[in-house]
Amino acid sequence: MTLLMRLKTLVLVFILVILFLSKMARSYELHSYDDEYISLIINTSKLYGMKYIVFVYAQSIEEMEVTTTIFKWTRVLSREGFTISNLYFSELKESSCYIKMRIVQPYYIPIISSYNAIKQFSLATTTIDMSYVVWLVLFVYNGYGFDYCHNPPGNIFHLKFNSEMLVRCGTENTLNEWYSVNRNRTEITDLVSWNLEKGITEIVTGSLYERRYNLQGLIMRAVIVKDSPFINLNENGQLDGMFGRVFKELCMTLNCSFEIVSEINEYGIWNSEENTWSGAIGEIYEGRADISLSDFSMTSARLNIVDFTFPLLLSENCLYIQEPKKFAIKWSSYFITFSKSIWIAVFGILIFTSVLLLLPKIKNETDRNIGHLLSDNFLEIWGIFCQQALSEFPHRYSLRIAYFSIFLLAVVLSAAYSAALISFLTSVIQTLPFYSLEDFVEDGTYQFLVARGTANYDLISKSADPLAKKLMKLMPEKEKLPINILEGFRSICTNRKQAIYTSVEVKKSLDLKIPCNVVAIKTGRIDSLSIILSKHNPFTGTMNFHLQKFINNGMMNHLKDTTFKKNFNAIMQHQPVPIVNVVTLLFLILIGVIFSVFILIIEKYIFVCKNKKLSMVHRISSIKSLEFDGKIKKNIKDITNADVNT
Repeated sequence: MTLLMRLKTLVLVFILVILFLSKMARSYELHSYDDEYISLIINTSKLYGMKYIVFVYAQSIEEMEVTTTIFKWTRVLSREGFTISNLYFSELKESSCYIKMRIVQPYYIPIISSYNAIKQFSLATTTIDMSYVVWLVLFVYNGYGFDYCHNPPGNIFHLKFNSEMLVRCGTENTLNEWYSVNRNRTEITDLVSWNLEKGITEIVTGSLYERRYNLQGLIMRAVIVKDSPFINLNENGQLDGMFGRVFKELCMTLNCSFEIVSEINEYGIWNSEENTWSGAIGEIYEGRADISLSDFSMTSARLNIVDFTFPLLLSENCLYIQEPKKFAIKWSSYFITFSKSIWIAVFGILIFTSVLLLLPKIKNETDRNIGHLLSDNFLEIWGIFCQQALSEFPHRYSLRIAYFSIFLLAVVLSAAYSAALISFLTSVIQTLPFYSLEDFVEDGTYQFLVARGTANYDLISKSADPLAKKLMKLMPEKEKLPINILEGFRSICTNRKQAIYTSVEVKKSLDLKIPCNVVAIKTGRIDSLSIILSKHNPFTGTMNFHLQKFINNGMMNHLKDTTFKKNFNAIMQHQPVPIVNVVTLLFLILIGVIFSVFILIIEKYIFVCKNKKLSMVHRISSIKSLEFDGKIKKNIKDITNADVNT
């Protein structure tokens, strides 16, 4: 009996020793395990710049050991300055709304410790957007069967192209990046390597979209707006226009393509009666297309339901009217070339020099009348200003210097006047009925046009601005508005009392198609034109990244210049000056000719009258001389006869 008791005691002691040693070994193993993962979490948090960590794990009795481990990690990480939260996989959907409202992006760390955890996490990710947060998935599941960590079936975690997920399989030192291009497959690449001593070493360098640029031939459903000024289909059915060329360059860079599923007449506005979006935006909103390649203006209402790329064009909005027929070249325009002070100085010099030149001519002991001298001086100086030569150049040096100085002054004034006058004649200055939107509204005689189904109509019709309300009163009914900008320009070319509101770049792209000359009235408003995609589209970020590269390397300007080159050359051709612009000069010349002929007739009449008087005087004097000669001859004869008689 005593021997039996001793054996029992010995066995009990042996069991207790084994349990104690096992516990010590497990404690050491757990301590090493905790240090490794805590260091990994801290290193990856620094890599992404995260300070808010959320541990996510399965909710089951089997996961009690994982829960205990997470509590230990939480305590250690809190001391390192991290903010820690814990969630079950089933609580991810409820937390997703809170995630979207946060300014700081959280760092989620799911712990996959069993097949049950894989199923729960996969189910939870079906209800949330996996691109909202950064993920570090820790696979500590060592079960047998399918290798979910290295070869996941399909897209088990419902990732997108812009999802950021790091995955560690067991105790491996390589961390893989998971994302998805095709929703039915997970892309896996080695991103960084990690060990306890060296920390993280990058395997693939570059930002997110520098390393993700291959969409693997993805086909995007596209919708385009008919008669869009920046995109069209050429004779071969290929995309053309500025936006078309930009998108083709994007497709070549990203290895993707597109399929045009529809062509729509309108860009799209909100229909409050039917609670739907019309046009191309409606096609994307209803899920029938992924992207629209036309030019869309950004508004707050549109931002709520679609994504916008970087603006491809920034342009000022203007009000366009048909070019007025009357120009600002009036009779007074020929005197506007010089200011009033210059004209006063010119006429002052003309009068002053005419009087001043009397002194040397009087001292020259001339016998001419002072009035005649003054008129001669005035005509001579006026002739110099009109580029006429002097009838006789004076011999005295004082007069020569005076006339030469006046001649130089006349040359300078003539050149300046000619340059200013040519500028007035060649630069067409329209007399506009108004110069701003406020003046347009105050005038009230013009109809205000915008293209139907565009952002301009949406902004003006739904704006609470008093000016917008006044513009709406001048706008025709929605059904009578032009269906596109080109139709609007054609409308104002047939009706002078209409004005269309659009951007400068849109007008430039249509210059060769507008049937009349139009003038722009600046409004001070800027418009941005972009391509749109479906809301939360995973490819918006990579498109914006490469569009920014196009802008930085000059490709965007090259595509823009190539598209607008033809229009630009047509605009820059110098137009001849029409006869309307010089009709005033023709009238001046005609009046001068008529006035000269009239003076010539008067002078001729005076000359004839003087000749008649001179002839009469000459005839009378000749008659008197004949009578005198007769008398003398008679007297001589009488004297002779008297002498004979005596």
